[in-house]
Amino acid sequence: MAAANASLSRTGLAFFSSLCVGTFSLGCWQSQRYFEKIKMIEKREQDIMMEPKKDLEKDAKCSIDEISSDGSLSVDESVVASSRNDRGIRRILVQGKFCHEKEVLVGPRGPPAAALSETGPNSGRSSGGMSSSPQGYYVLTPFARSKNMGTILINRGWVPSEYVLQKAGWDRPKGVVNIVGVASKTETPRFISPPHNEKEPRQLLWMDRIAIEKLTSTTGASPLFLQETSSATEKNTIIFPVKPSKETVGEFKVSPATHAGYGFTWFGLSGFGVIMTRKLITRGRG
Repeated sequence: MAAANASLSRTGLAFFSSLCVGTFSLGCWQSQRYFEKIKMIEKREQDIMMEPKKDLEKDAKCSIDEISSDGSLSVDESVVASSRNDRGIRRILVQGKFCHEKEVLVGPRGPPAAALSETGPNSGRSSGGMSSSPQGYYVLTPFARSKNMGTILINRGWVPSEYVLQKAGWDRPKGVVNIVGVASKTETPRFISPPHNEKEPRQLLWMDRIAIEKLTSTTGASPLFLQETSSATEKNTIIFPVKPSKETVGEFKVSPATHAGYGFTWFGLSGFGVIMTRKLITRGRG
């Protein structure tokens, strides 16, 4: 019996010790992420206050989604790494003409963050996904740059579903215009990605790079993808498509406060494991 108890004690000791080490490590990781996120937010806030960059060519190489040799979509991770660390969320100014006849809709999605209201169900704080927010579609339009500098893709913003169902018109600028946006990326298909609606060939369910290039006649070019941001004159006026403000572009889904909460939770579990381990070691003594 004594041998059995000793064996049980060693097993319990190993289990609770691994629990302590594992949860403490997770707590340290969340603490590290907390301080990293603070620095990233500071960098982002500095970048969005800077004047838009006009030298597009230097940014293009690190902002293009690439298609792998087997035809599947793969997002260039340098887009996120460079934009969130070295380059930050730097806005870019481009000049050219929209090709509205080739625009593509992606949805249904919620509106951009704070595009309709700062708080509440219309705030769009779900990062544009399916939620209780009003549903609609993002308008993706090819943009032929001036001086024959090639065509890029612009996410012009969000329009309500009723606009699409009723085939109502929304703002479609004509002629040469200046656009300010942030380098963005399309979406990587998951294990189960829903097929697009064949009855509405110009309406996609997700930002499928291959389908977008086919519909916009930019196949093989892998054009730069920009998220247009609203200007100061548009801030207090709702004009569809509505665009995210520069203050909300690049917002992080997980805030520093969330990382701190996770950290306290893991450290708490680690402390609980230490207490249980101590009780296990001292059991039967005295």
